[in-house]
Amino acid sequence: MKLKFLSAFLLFISASFVLWGQETQLTIEAESRTRALDDNGYKCPKLSNEDPVFYLTQRTRLNAGFENKNLETYVAIQDVRLWGDDDSYSASGVYGNTESLRLYQGWAKLKIVEPLSIKIGRQVFSYDDQRILSARSWNDYQVTYDALLVDYVIEKHQFNLGLSFNADNKNDFSYPNKKFKTLDFLHYEYAADKWSLTGIALVSGNTLTDSTDKVVYKGTYGANLNIKGSPIKLRLSAYYQHHLNSVGEDVSACCLSFFADYDVVEKLNVGVGMDVLSGNKSNATSSVNHRFDILYGRRHGWYGYMDFFSTTPEQGLWDNMLKIKYKPYRNLSLSADCHYFLLAANRYDGNRKLSRKLGEELDLKAKWRFYESATLEAGYSIYGVTNTLKSIKNIEGSSIKTPQYFYLMLSMSLSKCM
Repeated sequence: MKLKFLSAFLLFISASFVLWGQETQLTIEAESRTRALDDNGYKCPKLSNEDPVFYLTQRTRLNAGFENKNLETYVAIQDVRLWGDDDSYSASGVYGNTESLRLYQGWAKLKIVEPLSIKIGRQVFSYDDQRILSARSWNDYQVTYDALLVDYVIEKHQFNLGLSFNADNKNDFSYPNKKFKTLDFLHYEYAADKWSLTGIALVSGNTLTDSTDKVVYKGTYGANLNIKGSPIKLRLSAYYQHHLNSVGEDVSACCLSFFADYDVVEKLNVGVGMDVLSGNKSNATSSVNHRFDILYGRRHGWYGYMDFFSTTPEQGLWDNMLKIKYKPYRNLSLSADCHYFLLAANRYDGNRKLSRKLGEELDLKAKWRFYESATLEAGYSIYGVTNTLKSIKNIEGSSIKTPQYFYLMLSMSLSKCM
């Protein structure tokens, strides 16, 4: 599999060189990102008798893009590994991991006329506040989509139509329930000088089970308003989600988000916001599911860097946040994010109603760009746990440590245009 990827990549570059000189441009880029993480409660609190875990991950990419007046193509090959997880080794040496090399992106874009283009292949989708479609950069693999994208831009208006259809093999319609069988959307953006307005309508389809061909369709609709004034910036977003066919359970869910930030002085910015994702009361008798699904949206950073809520809790989520950014120098930024989490709906333990309080989180981050193409980033997070969070994480009654973790990440990239 590795040889196939590398052979295809080298063939792509060779063909680009053959066509180079015909009013074309070739861009080659190499990226490397290494992250060390000391986990003492990341994603879930650790029990008192559990030891911290320390590990390192690395992502390496080789990208090549070719563009002329009518056509643009892009291929990105990546290797993602946990240091030491190689499955090809012996007592005399380590030889590699047979599954680590993958295609990250591979697409071709046809420029039909000046405002209209079509892009087809494996590509990144990232829109609006990244609530339901995001590249998710914290994830070493990131998220890409096998899809067709129609792009139409005229003056301040932009329309995107995305279409996809997935299969596990050529002979069977069944598909793993956890993966989208189809993901289609229509996105619109109006961009003015000091504000922008966007809207998205997305249809996602999942098979009812891993072994059936019945597909459950769900619609998600949203709007985002961004005001880019100075010194105050404002973002408002709202989403509604419901089922589209008679297969599976009924769905009616929503998400509301507000964030405003203010430039106190030239180097200091303070922001406040609130996110509310609807959920289900645990003692409700309704057959309608009110839990909002964030689909392929961003997790890390939206609901804290501890990633306790990368999947929306059954009773939903209410996140109140305060974010402070300080940039003492052009190449150095410091930030502190405070979150106060609650459930959006009531949760019961038998007949006893639990508190909605899920706890508080503090995230500290420093980012230093010490070379033009090299950045060092460090972060520390700590969480104050409540009994309700223990109930959600299925560790109620257990003695736990105070959840916290630390990471150090080095990112480097170099590119060359020819």
